This record gives sequence, structure tokens and C-alpha cells, in this order.
Amino acid sequence: MKTAKLLFVVMGIVGLLAVSTAHGQRVQFPSAIPSPQNPMTPVGPSPSPMATLEGTIQPPAAQWDPYSMPGTAPQPLFSQDPYLPPMTGGYGAPGSNEPVYTTMTRLLDELRVDYVWMPGNSAKEMGINDMEFTSTFAFPLFYNPETPLLITPGFGLTLFNGPQTNVLEVPSRVFAGYVDSAWNPQVTDWFGAELNLRVGVYSDFDEIRAGSIRYTGKGLAVLRFSPSFTVKGGAWYLDRNRFKLFPAGGFVWTPNNDFRLEAIFPEPKVAWRLPNVGNTEWWFYGRGEYGGGNWTMKQVGGAVEPIDYNDIRVGAGLEFLNPSGRGLDGLFEVGFAFERELRRHDSRIDPYYLNPTVYVRGSLAY
Repeated sequence: MKTAKLLFVVMGIVGLLAVSTAHGQRVQFPSAIPSPQNPMTPVGPSPSPMATLEGTIQPPAAQWDPYSMPGTAPQPLFSQDPYLPPMTGGYGAPGSNEPVYTTMTRLLDELRVDYVWMPGNSAKEMGINDMEFTSTFAFPLFYNPETPLLITPGFGLTLFNGPQTNVLEVPSRVFAGYVDSAWNPQVTDWFGAELNLRVGVYSDFDEIRAGSIRYTGKGLAVLRFSPSFTVKGGAWYLDRNRFKLFPAGGFVWTPNNDFRLEAIFPEPKVAWRLPNVGNTEWWFYGRGEYGGGNWTMKQVGGAVEPIDYNDIRVGAGLEFLNPSGRGLDGLFEVGFAFERELRRHDSRIDPYYLNPTVYVRGSLAY
């Protein structure tokens, strides 16, 4: 009986070798018993997907969809997400297995409120309460999230207290409604620009005339000579009675992360970093500004004309910033305003000069 069993096994092996030899193939024997840790690997090409021992299904070939006909994949409405830069590598990119880390552009970039207070109410003094509310929206241009187009609708309310004079009539309140657009393209690593255009209505809102609509803006060329030194030059259009156009420019110097000098006319600024509080950066700064505005106001006799309020401001303050861009930013500033004047549209009428005064400014942004 044992001899018969042995003979049966030998005959089976010989028969198997004969069949394999007839087909020109070699028999592959597993080197170990298949198990989940050591599955048997098939030899030779196999269609995909394929099955092996123990029911293990291999993953399908790349971009193989068993439920779609060839060439019938649905096409997206947009070939590229407008709020993401084009993918150049990473998951989903041909020939790459590395992850992609990218920055999305947040549509609502900022909400901000600014407030300025100046005391005064006499023949040569004028108190001011100036409030401005803005919201900034970022729209990517050319799939570049670093230089989006910034659209900022804003509304301003200015309350005047005085002056007590018969030379001109200043209403108790004036308004401003505008849309501001800004774009800072970076053409090369060393050359860029700062472009801004604002269109608004500035009036006491009793009557709105053609002079109530004003166009302001600026254009600066930016030359980066080194990571710490940049030169800017161009023009600033104010559209006021006293000055229509200003030359603007200067340089920005940042020798280290704790100091920044912006020697830019007409808005210079110097800042020193203070110790951080948690994740919030604190800066002490000094700055200058050509301040004021222009509104159409009804005068004695019913005439409506644009009237300037102009001053020069020098102040110092504390500013806090959230580097992540997802927190609260703000500042508190005190300063001195001088060269104050009210100027009518008719250049033959002398301006009305006001006494210098102090001012307080506060701002919050999210």
C-alpha cells in the first residue's frame, strides 16, 4: 500500500513536468507557505486587476475606472481652482508622489475700523471725529496668491465741531463712500509696482454734484536692490483744491527683523519690534502723514462747492499684529497736527487757517 502511494506521487510529478515542458514553461514552486505576511507572488504579466491566493485583490492600475467607458470622463467647469495656484508637483501631478503644500487666497481679506479724534471749538479751532469702515476682498490674478487684486469698499463719517466764523460754512457732518482697488504686481525678483485707484462720493449729502465725485490713487515703481533695501518712486494723485498731484517715493530699509525704516514721502514711518506677547507681534513706531480730505459743502447763499481740510500729522504709537493673518490687528497712536487749513475751490479766496492741535487715533482689523 505504501509502495502504491509512493508510485502515485512520483507519476503525478513526472506528468506535471511533462506538461510544462511541452508548453516551453518552467514550473515555479513557492518558497514558503503563503500567508498574510508572506503572500505568494505570481510570476509573469497579468491583467489588472488580478487576484492571488487567499482572495487578495491587487489595486487597479493608475487611472483605471471599471465603471466608465474610455474617453467619457466628465470635464470640470474650471480647469483650475481660481483660489489655488497651479499645481506643479505632488499628489495628482503626473510622475510625482510628493505632497503639495499651497496657500489659498481668502476672499474676505480684512475688516477694519479707524477712528481719529481732534479737540477744538472756537474761531480758530475745529474739532474732528473721523470714522472709517472698510472691508477688503482679495481676488487672485494670474493664479498668483501672493499678489491678488484687492477691492475695498469703504464708508466714512466725519463730524466737525466749529470753527465759529462767517468766512465759510462748515456742516456738522460730511460723508464718504468709495471703492478702492490696489494691486502690487511683482514682475521679476527685483522689479515690481504698487498701484492704487479709488473712486468715491464725498459730500455733506444735502446735494451731490459733479464735484462730489473724486478720483484718487497712486502709482509707484519698486526696485529691490537687496533683501533689506528697496527703492520706490512715482506719483500720488490727491484731487484736492490745494494739491492735485504729489511726487512720491523714497526707500525702505530693513537691516534685521526688529527694525524697519520707510523713508517714503509723503508718509514716512520708522518702527522697532518689541517682545512678542504670545503669538502677537508688538511694534513701537513713529510716522508722518499729509492728512485731511475734500467734500462738497453747501455755503451761504446756497452754493455747493468742494472744500479742503488739510493738515500735517506727526505721531507715535503701538501696533500689534497677528503673523498668521487670522487674528486681530490694531494700533493706538497719539500725535500733533499742524499747518491746518480750510481751503475753498475758488483759488481767489484765501484759505482759513486753524490752530495746531493734538490728535488720538485708534484702529482695529480682522
